[in-house]
Amino acid sequence: LGQDFSKISKEIRENIQIYKNDTYEIVWKHTSTKVNLVLLGMAGTGKSASGNTILKKNVFMSKPSSNPVTRECQVGETKINGIHFRVIDTPDIFDDELKSSDKEKHVKRCKELCESEACVYVLVMHVSRFTDGERDILTKLEKAFWNKVSEKTVILFTRGNDLKQTEVTFEDFLNSSIPSLKDIIEKCGNRCVVFENRSSSSDQVEKLMNTVSTVLKNTAKID
Repeated sequence: LGQDFSKISKEIRENIQIYKNDTYEIVWKHTSTKVNLVLLGMAGTGKSASGNTILKKNVFMSKPSSNPVTRECQVGETKINGIHFRVIDTPDIFDDELKSSDKEKHVKRCKELCESEACVYVLVMHVSRFTDGERDILTKLEKAFWNKVSEKTVILFTRGNDLKQTEVTFEDFLNSSIPSLKDIIEKCGNRCVVFENRSSSSDQVEKLMNTVSTVLKNTAKID
């Protein structure tokens, strides 16, 4: 992996895409250099706002509402450190009131978008609110997509400013989480990041990209 990419044989280059900088290295076997980030989570957790933070522009509608704002899968694209990312914002597929046909439609759309490129699932949760409906969210996710989806999942906690206001570090928050939340975190390989979507800092996106690169490296099948 330390070789100059230009010196690797054409055959290998067609199968293996390599990108390296001072902070992380991404390796995955695909025919393109596009990476899909599928934002999943319950309504009101900040999926759309997080998508806009990643994209560094307002692509997805995000506003306070008692009703779900996102009703269809939406796509935004950007380049970060030379890597082409497709961010997929999804409706709340965990809503018990959502028709089965609508849920299947949204899941099918996600699978279609991710069919030919690398994919990482980003489970968005509110840092100050863990609901009863989220206790079995990973089971629902596995049922909707595949039984090893946790291996390709990163947990993104929103409302990071709530921690600052209470002078609680993110590490302390994770360590003091209730058992059911800890179980979800552990099943996702303890891959967690925190966002403050009103902040313009690029550090939080960089931390997410570092974690995404870890998922890609761990799940890459290099022959």
